[in-house]
This record gives sequence, C-alpha cells and structure tokens, in this order.
Amino acid sequence: MTKFSTRCVIIGLICLAFICLQYNFLFRVYFPHRVRTFRKPHPDALIIGVRKGGTRALLEALNLHEAVRIVRKETHFFDANYTLGTGWYAEQMPQVDAEEQIIIEKTPGYFTSKNAPKRVHQLNPKMKIILIVRHPVFRTISDFTQVYYNKLEQNKTLPILSIESFKIDEKSGKEVINLDYKPVSNSLYDVHFENWLKYFDLSQMHIVNGDVFRANPLNELRRLETFLQLPRQIQASQLHFDRKKGFFCFENLKKSSKIHCLGQSKGRKHREVSEKTQKKLADFFRFHNFQFFRLVNRTFSWDL
Repeated sequence: MTKFSTRCVIIGLICLAFICLQYNFLFRVYFPHRVRTFRKPHPDALIIGVRKGGTRALLEALNLHEAVRIVRKETHFFDANYTLGTGWYAEQMPQVDAEEQIIIEKTPGYFTSKNAPKRVHQLNPKMKIILIVRHPVFRTISDFTQVYYNKLEQNKTLPILSIESFKIDEKSGKEVINLDYKPVSNSLYDVHFENWLKYFDLSQMHIVNGDVFRANPLNELRRLETFLQLPRQIQASQLHFDRKKGFFCFENLKKSSKIHCLGQSKGRKHREVSEKTQKKLADFFRFHNFQFFRLVNRTFSWDL
C-alpha cells in the first residue's frame, strides 16, 4: 500500500509539472502581454558614440532583434546625471521577460567624457562597449551642421566652419586648429578611445564602421550579433532604403509590420564647406586617424 501511494504521489507530481509547463507555454503564446516581466539594474551593452556617427540608426537597427531591448532616451547617466544614482539609472531600463534578453543604452556623449569610462567600469566591469565611427571630416561637418541649425532656431549668430575650426596662435602668429571647438575635438577618436582603454580591454569593445553601416547595414549588424553573442536573426527584408531620405528605414517585427524611419533631423543635408577647409581638416586629422588605427588594430578608408 505504501509503495502504491508513493508511486501515485510521484506520478501526480510529474503530471502537475507537465501541466505547469504546458500552461506556461500557452500563457506566453496567447497572453504575451501578461508574461511576468522584470527590470535589470543596468544595461548589458552601451553605444558610447560617436556623436553624429549614426548612433540612433544603429540602436534602432539592433532593436530589430527579438532578444534586444533598448533604452529609448539618452540617459546621460555616466556623464551628466551620475549624481542621480544607480537607483535612478535602473528605473530608466526597459522591462524584460527573460534573462537572455539584453538591454542596450546609447548616449553619444559618453565617448568624449573623461569620467564616463571609469564610472561605467565601476558599475559593471564586464560591460560591452559599442562605438560607431565615420570619416572624421564628414563627422565634423555633420556636427557643425547641427550646431548651425540649433543656432538658427535660437536666432543666434550663425557660425562659419572655416572660422570656428581654426585660430591664430598667439606665440607663432600662424593658423592652427581650434581644439576648443567641439565639432573638431569630438573627431579626435584616438584621444577619447585611449581613455576607454584604461578601463576596458579591446575584446570588450566593438567598432562599427559608420560609413559602411550607412550603405550596407546588414554586414555590420551580423558582426554585432556575434559580438553580443546573439543568434543571427536580423534579416535584409527588415531593412528598407529610402531614396528620398538617403538612408535605411527599419521594419520591426516585434511591434508591427510598419516601417519606421528616423526623424527629419537625421540625414539632414550638410552645410556647404569649401574643399580648402575640408583638406585642412583632413591634414590635421591624419595623425590622429593613424593613432586610432593603431589602438583598434584596423584601418578605415578616410582619405579625401
């Protein structure tokens, strides 16, 4: 009788476990919005920059993957909002419903911040770092263009890149680059990247070629899936080139079949800059470009 009772209990527990598993599966299928969710205390990966390098497009493209959840707004936690504390930062994270899902946050200001690398490392030494870079001359012009239109909207004096980017050295009387001008200093990739290498190994960092990503995003996304240890899932059919806008739009199957394009400020036509000014910038950046190539163990086609 005892053996029979024991067998009944075991069989009953097995049946109960099976029913629970089936219920959990059916619940997830038919009621996905009611699946238990939770919030991770921090992201698994950061897109740290560069400003005007395509960070928003990269974030939206990665969001096509089912295992990726993104922080919609730039939190600026590690550069401007650090005093708000890690509790505040955790509240900015999106809900996830599985440990395998990863969260990605992007704030381009992190790349050029002196304090951000150390703060990120203190929070999570295993953080994966993503940096998207583009031709430094064209990035500078893009950065300048945004500054120009911001000042235009504010009815302020409009800048001229050839004037803002260079100045006369007081000692020599010669024209030199103006390193105090942010659109220029933001393009010194080697200077800022070296600061990140003080805290993170190169193996934890992935460099995205922004010029290639703009023209053929799938190749760069494949490399990112590998870096983030995600299964290959993003398909070419989800990437739609908009000839009018001049860049790719994305079809996110997690939400709907509607194609999402970035806002009007993205892909905006650059302000006209003379070839002479472009060449002067290119000559200045050349040394810094080579230093950056040495740091990341790869080269980019950044000749004019």
